Amino acid sequence: MNLRELLKGIAKEVIGDQRMSDDDFERIYYEIEQKIDDEPPPKFAFMGKTGVGKSSTLNSLFNAGLDISHTEACTQEARGVEINLSELSGAKGSLVVYDMPGLGESRAKQAQHLAIYDKILKEVDVALWILDAHDREMESVQRNLEDSLQDMNPKLIKRMVIALNKVDLVHPMDWHPYANMPSEEQEENIKRRIYDVTRKVREVIPDWNGKIIGYSADRRYNLPQLFATMLDAVPMKRQWVVASRKAIADFLEFVHPSLLPPDRVPVQSSRKTIRKPKMSELVASMPPEEFARRSANKDEFLRWLKQHGE
Repeated sequence: MNLRELLKGIAKEVIGDQRMSDDDFERIYYEIEQKIDDEPPPKFAFMGKTGVGKSSTLNSLFNAGLDISHTEACTQEARGVEINLSELSGAKGSLVVYDMPGLGESRAKQAQHLAIYDKILKEVDVALWILDAHDREMESVQRNLEDSLQDMNPKLIKRMVIALNKVDLVHPMDWHPYANMPSEEQEENIKRRIYDVTRKVREVIPDWNGKIIGYSADRRYNLPQLFATMLDAVPMKRQWVVASRKAIADFLEFVHPSLLPPDRVPVQSSRKTIRKPKMSELVASMPPEEFARRSANKDEFLRWLKQHGE
């Protein structure tokens, strides 16, 4: 819902069946737009253990261009990145994301990093705790939440968003490459992982009422849903500030064009043609349980292959 639609809904709730003139509505709409322009942008903190993909997530969502290191932690201070949405997608407004240093990098740096967290968590609207979806170790997460972070800003931590990155690596790792989505078995294991994380967070923060979402920064899977969840977590008194922002990442860019609805197929140069995957490629990429389900009816299976492959 955009700002104009939100305002119309509020007006209907307030004045009921009475009709507001178009001039009055536009005047109020303009004043609110001006107020939004003057209001500080919503602020988010991307936090968590080192190596879970905080910088990768920020880059995938907003093309922030942060350095990413796969051998050592590279975020040694809280880097505030202001994202101008109009430059990315035509959406109005901006937001600020702090790429926080990774917790658990070393004993020597833990106190330094917690001091940074203490400062930033008092300034942001939303805390996003990023976890590695296929790493089941939660003791250190529980310890950091219970012993340190909860005392820094209890209200913020109570409604923080838990983001499970790298869901494409969850067992049995049979991600469907053409549809860019998990297999049925993998999806079930992702749901179990979400349930397990929810339970263990509530062991140390019983009144945690935030949301949890699985995604993949590398595959751009569920990024629009992740961004929407971030905006929804902004406190109610600041919700109107985010009404004109919208999701800007689209995992469909990784979906094979033959599997997209016609209106979502990217425009191609006239000199290029879209090659459908070969039947052998479709079969090879198909998880065993999906193959068994589709091949149960030979005629329907052959029709499906001809429709999607070449």
